[in-house]
Order: sequence, then C-alpha cells, then structure tokens
Amino acid sequence: MAQLKIDALKLNVVTDQGKFETFTAFSDGLNIVRAKNSTGKSSFVNSILYALGVEELLGGTNGKTMKPVLREELTYRGSVYKVLESNVELQISNKHKKNITMRRWITSTSREEKLIEVELGPSLTEGRKFRKQDFYVHLPGAAQNDAGFHSFLADFLGWELPLVPSFEGKERLLYIQTLFPLFFVEQIKGWSSFYAQPITNYGIRELSTRAIEFILGLDVLNNSKQKEELRVERALILQEWLTLVNNIREKANMIGAKVEGLSEKPELLSAFEIFVYDDNQKLITLTERISERLYELTEKSTVVRSIKDVEKEHEERINNIENRVLALQSEANSVRQEINSGVINKRTLEENLAQLQQDLKSNQDAKRLIDLGSDKNLYIAQGICPTCNQKIHETLLPQDIEFQPMTLDENIKYIKDQLATLKFALNQSDNFVNERNKRLNAITEALEEERRRLRSLKLELREDPRMLSNLDIEETLNLKWKIKELREAESSFEKYELSLNSLKNQWEEYLKKVKKIPEEFFSKLDKTKLETFEKKFRYYLDQFGYSSTPLNEISISHDKYTPMVRGFDIKFDSSASDFIRLRWAFTLALDYVSNHHGGNHPHLLIMDEPGQQQMNINSTGKLFDSLSELNTQSVIASSLTLAEINSITQEIKVNIIDLGDEYIIKPQST
Repeated sequence: MAQLKIDALKLNVVTDQGKFETFTAFSDGLNIVRAKNSTGKSSFVNSILYALGVEELLGGTNGKTMKPVLREELTYRGSVYKVLESNVELQISNKHKKNITMRRWITSTSREEKLIEVELGPSLTEGRKFRKQDFYVHLPGAAQNDAGFHSFLADFLGWELPLVPSFEGKERLLYIQTLFPLFFVEQIKGWSSFYAQPITNYGIRELSTRAIEFILGLDVLNNSKQKEELRVERALILQEWLTLVNNIREKANMIGAKVEGLSEKPELLSAFEIFVYDDNQKLITLTERISERLYELTEKSTVVRSIKDVEKEHEERINNIENRVLALQSEANSVRQEINSGVINKRTLEENLAQLQQDLKSNQDAKRLIDLGSDKNLYIAQGICPTCNQKIHETLLPQDIEFQPMTLDENIKYIKDQLATLKFALNQSDNFVNERNKRLNAITEALEEERRRLRSLKLELREDPRMLSNLDIEETLNLKWKIKELREAESSFEKYELSLNSLKNQWEEYLKKVKKIPEEFFSKLDKTKLETFEKKFRYYLDQFGYSSTPLNEISISHDKYTPMVRGFDIKFDSSASDFIRLRWAFTLALDYVSNHHGGNHPHLLIMDEPGQQQMNINSTGKLFDSLSELNTQSVIASSLTLAEINSITQEIKVNIIDLGDEYIIKPQST
C-alpha cells in the first residue's frame, strides 16, 4: 500500500532587503490551512507540487509556474522587495515512517530548476542535517533512471508504476504526474473536471481511465494492457500477412499465374496453390508446367541439322502454327468480349451501388427527421419520398397497392441488404475481369511466341539449304530461360509459403492468448471496488447536499469510471455548486475504496479552496466531517474566517493552521 504524508513545508525567499520565509508543520488527519484571499495561500499549497516535480498540474513546468512573489518581487506591509533567490523545502514520509526532505530552487544564479536536492531524513522538523543526494526532473529518464527524481519518489512511496498503451502503439510508463489530479485539486483547473489533466498526456491512450484504474488498483488495468498488446499484435500479423499475400499475387502476375486458396486474412487451415496456363490454355499447377517444360527440353534434338534436312519438317510446322495462330486469335477475341462484358457489368453495378447508397442516406435522413417530429416545410415533413419525390404517407410504395407497403425502417433494411448483395456481386465481377485479363495475357503471350516461330521458320526456309539450321538451338535456349523463370518463381513461392506458415503459427499463438483473457472484463474484486465506489459516491453526495439529480439515477461508468446520469455526463445535469459537490464526492470515494479494498491511493488529499461557487457553509462543514473520518491525511486551503472554521469543526479532530490576514511570507526576523 502506497502512502504520501506531508510533514512540513517551508518557503525561503532572499530579497534585496533581507530574508523572508514561512514554515508550517502538518499532522495526520485533517489539516485546514486558513489565510485571507490574495495573501499567498495558493502559492503556499502549489509549492508542494513544485517540490515534488509535478507542477505540470499548474499548466507548465519549472519556476515559471510559481507566482511572481516567489520569482520577481514581493510586497509586505506596503513595501516592495526584489527577489534575489528562492526555494521550497518539503518534508514527507512514507508507509514505513521513513522521512525525506526535498529542496528545489525556484530562482537561483547557481542552481537549476530541474535539480532537486534530497536530504535522507526529517531535516525540517528535527532541525539537523542529513546525507544529501541530488536528482533531476523534467529531463529524459527522470521517471526511470537512478538519478531521476520521479524514479526515486515512486520507489519511496511504494508505487510500481505500470506500462500502459500509447498512441504510437507502444507502451509508456504511467508517469507520476498523471496520478496527482486524482488527489490534489488545485484552484485554477482542478475544480472544472473530475480529472484535470496535466499540461501533456505523455502520449498515453485514455489517460484519465488508466490513472483511475491504477489508483483503485483494478485488475482490469492488466487485462486492458493485455488486450492492447493483443490488439497491436493482431494488427502487425494482419499487416505482415497482407504484405505477403500481395507479394505472392505480384509474383504470380509476373508469370501469368493464378493463385488459388489464398486468403487476405490469416487462416490456420488455408493453403494456396499456383496454377499456370499450358500450351493448350488449360490451367495446370506450376509444378506440372515445369515438368512439361523439362520434358520438352529432353525431346529437343542436340544434333545441328542443315536447312535441307529440316525443310519438310519446317513446312509441316508452319501449317500447324498458322492453324494455331488462327485458333489463338479467335480465343483472344472471345476473351476480349468477355472482358468487355465484365467491365460493362462492373460499371453498371457501381452505378447501382452509388444510387443505392444515396437512397440509403436519403431514407436515413428522412427517418431521423420523422423521429424528431419534424414540422418544417421540408419534403419529408410533407410525406414526400426523399428519393423519388412522390407521396409516401410514411411508407415508400404506391398507396393503391393492396398489400401492406414497407415502412421507412423496412425500406432502410431492404436497401442495406441490396447494398450487401451488390458489393458481393461487384467483388465477383472484379475477380471475373481479373481472371479473364490473366487468361488474355497468357493467350497473347502464346500468340506472340507462335508468330515469332512462324517468322523464324519462314525466314530460315529462304536461306541456302546447305546452311545449318539454328532454330532448334534458339528454341532450346528459349525453353531453358522459361524453365529458369518458372523455377525461380517456384522457389519464391516456397519461401513465401514458409513465411505464411510462420505467420500461421503466430496467429495460432495470438488466438490462444485471446482465449486466455477472462470473458468477464472485471474481476470479482474489481466489481466489488466499483460497486463500493458508486455506493460511497452517492453517500457523499447525499452528505454534501447534492440536489441537481436524483441520487438513484447516478452511476459510475465502467469505461471511464466517471459519474453518469442515465448514460450521460453528469456535469450537464448539475449546477455549478453541485458540480463542486460532485468533485468532493469523487475525490473522497476514490480514497475510501483504496483504503477499504486495496489500491494505490497515497492516502493524501489536498484541496485548494474547496468552497468554490459560494459553497454553502453547511456543505463545507460536511466535507470537513467526511475528511476527518477517512484514514487519510488531508490538507485543505481555505479563505474562510477563523470563526467560520471553528464553528463547523467543533466536533471533529482537526489541525487548524491560521496563517493570518497578512501576506504569509514574512521577514525572517519576525
């Protein structure tokens, strides 16, 4: 269990006319720091954030977040003093009762603002020196490195900060700064929302949700992390799989092949096969085609003959090739007609799809307007069809039809069904055209090859019959090149298959991990914590006099863990003063749940001016009562008069720290 207790706070200011300071010691339980408005009360409280290196809650970093009184000049009893140097000292303790004292400079000529000096002991309350160690903040590594102050602080407080999903798809540390808005409510932005986000979200997805889950110690934080990891893993596998599929198809296109059984998404039982066209334009496997080519190669004569020896053979081949050219031309024309018909059909389907999409949009708009009770001078308000501009009387078919026409809801569903059918048909049309184009390419390639042979044969017959015939040699070389091309493709496909099999194994492991994640998003303990959170939140609202919304209609959402009313943000149903009560209740309920069911709350609550929006004094009294009942240290900065505070705290244990009505930072000699 983490714990952060404030033991003492001291501000030191060196001016051109002497030293100024203020010192306060805090006790366990409820502490009320009372001071008049505009006397430095907020500067005093905010310096706690500065000493802890979490001043990002104030809208910035380093010394500029502190008021000018600590950086430039201060006014005391009408006199103005120039600030030469200033720092803040904060003594804290943890659950093991160990004390440390931090010292951080606000302005200095020799000390950087990013340096925090730590004394390993209670130097403020005991008035003696301890061993010192220096750390840095607001630099890379401050949350992880040994010399980083927030790394040291997290360890001191007992926080094991988790890694959470980021917008980059990677994991990031849930930084200490992201937790403070849940138990430190500063005056400027702290009362405007349930989670006043620091100046940056550190690239963390759903930052407030992750912070609340950590403070409550929900098991779902780990489940969410696992789910996010699996989401990233799934996306990576899908992307790699699709890249491989595209590479396989691209390679297949290079050799005019057709790929069968290749899914665009991972499938454990899938297996793809490559088919190519043979000499008769029939699809056979790539392996079979290579075997055919190898057989052709062995059949080729290795003896070089004269043209006279092959003359008769050439004439027969010329006749056969001419017949084959005519057949291929006829087949090519037939396939072109099929492609043309497919393109026309595809264009028609696309036009119909566009029209149906427009019809769906028009009918959905019409339905929305009717559901809203539109009485404007619009077509649909007059019962006119938004698609055909005809009378519809709340239905979309002619009124003289005897059977019951479709309503708008039925028509919308019908159009969606038609759209699904059209999209399927369009996909099939694409596949048809693509396959026909591949076949046409194969026919065209074969046609060009036959024409080349025909030209070579005829040309060779015109040569001197006594010359040697080179045609056999040329065809043998050409055949060897084609075999090499097919074998290289086969080798590539084998490598792709190995990669796909590896991805299948990864996909199988991914599916196993998905199955292991509990079907119930929240564990039994998580449910108990959230039920207690909601119950205690309502209890506090009742105590504080919340009246904007019936309490039985208020719930805590199970996605963002913020209050809701009938599924909507409660802020919109609450008055300004009631929203302050909501903020009180939310802050106290978080601490209560962590106290009673375990969590990571530091059991420290700090509120600067909780009496916002002219809060009723009785409500403020109830807040003080509730704080005193918690097993938690609370520090409340208030501008109520001492008499008002005494009147509402008579029956509770409280440490009232009255800083008076003058400026709280006073000359050292006073």
